[in-house]
Amino acid sequence: MTQLTGKSSVKVDGTEMLTDVDSTLNVGGVSREPVTGPKGVQGYRETPEAPTLTTTVRHTEDTDLIALSRIKNATVITQTDTGDAYLLRRAFVTDTVEISGGNIRLNWSGMGLERL
Repeated sequence: MTQLTGKSSVKVDGTEMLTDVDSTLNVGGVSREPVTGPKGVQGYRETPEAPTLTTTVRHTEDTDLIALSRIKNATVITQTDTGDAYLLRRAFVTDTVEISGGNIRLNWSGMGLERL
């Protein structure tokens, strides 16, 4: 029977983060927007999109929120329990870091994404 993805892990520069079981990966590439005129759709317009990753990190006494917010030029790997893995090159945290209920939401982007 085929195993379906149920959870994923995240490593930053080789260190596994204490994360929630799921994360959201947008592989980036090109988004397309329809262009319409008086008689309907005339075509589409392409816009380049950077890859993004959203993770929820657990807060502990050793978690440095300021250090998390300063991460840039990192190697970020996300791997699923089915063995599928992606590497976000020269990754950086895109938004300010907030803690809520013991959880820290980290939004990442990077210069490219590779399937491992």
